Amino acid sequence: MINSNNIIKALILGLLVMLAYSCADPDEKPILTFDDALKGSYPRVTATTGAALVNPNDLASSSFGYSVEFVDETKGADVTEYKFTMSYNGGSEVDMPGRTYTQADFTKNADGFMSMDVPAFTATEMAGLASVTITSANADAGDYFTVHSYISKGGMIFSNINKSSTITGPAFAGRFDTTFPVACPSDMYLGEVAYSSDLYWGGFGAAATATGVSEPAVSVVEVSAGSFTFSDWSFGGYNAGYGCCTPSGDFGFSDLCGVVTFNKTATDSYGDAWELKFFMAADNVTLTVAATNPAWNENAITTVTFPSAQTWTCGNCEASVADVTF
Repeated sequence: MINSNNIIKALILGLLVMLAYSCADPDEKPILTFDDALKGSYPRVTATTGAALVNPNDLASSSFGYSVEFVDETKGADVTEYKFTMSYNGGSEVDMPGRTYTQADFTKNADGFMSMDVPAFTATEMAGLASVTITSANADAGDYFTVHSYISKGGMIFSNINKSSTITGPAFAGRFDTTFPVACPSDMYLGEVAYSSDLYWGGFGAAATATGVSEPAVSVVEVSAGSFTFSDWSFGGYNAGYGCCTPSGDFGFSDLCGVVTFNKTATDSYGDAWELKFFMAADNVTLTVAATNPAWNENAITTVTFPSAQTWTCGNCEASVADVTF
């Protein structure tokens, strides 16, 4: 049987040891308090001008600027430097001349935060620093510039590398890095589309397992500037076959100045490899999509119907609808 008196004695002894430790050296605190913790700072966006987009057909008008206030426990009073660098397609960062700002460039706004209006970043400025020529002829879908910012405070540097994910979320509107995709404003239709799928789970050579599948609803969704996806790349196949699921993965397509390029291979969220083919009808209203997943013998041909004729052209579609089978 456990002696309760012994337990009580042990607890009292432990408390006495902790008390003796804390009294012996007040500088050796076992708990880091809020006042001891390092407090960072982040730039909160308060206004924007232009669009964060590099339009190859209109470089002169491609610019984006914003206003920030420095958010921390002193409302930015201890921020000493605000510096910008730039990279192209995820490459090495280069300093941006004239883009390092100090306390002399900051002003206190109506809310008491130190703030500044960041001069607009232009396509010409970024292309020059990257030593690249941007035209609609030589730009590739997926090209992008990234402007990175760094805040110096108390001998420490704060950036996108050591920020909290909550800082850059919609609630806090923080911005350390800004991505500028190389893309023209797109005419791609966004929203729900009609579709009809024929499913061939025994292979395209066999009779269709299900025809005319049109549920659930499928929409064209913009992932980022010039980058798009369908909300359900099984086009009702998983709902019909498994009663659930919408496969995610690197399915998608891009629109670069009116030329749409589809991802013709993709890996879904289950690790399965897909091959896809596309055909756009002459009326620019109906798009035929064929997809095959050999690992599970999942195959489908889907006709997507846009609500109106599309103005974009397909850069990698098949020559005829007969070519969309495998």
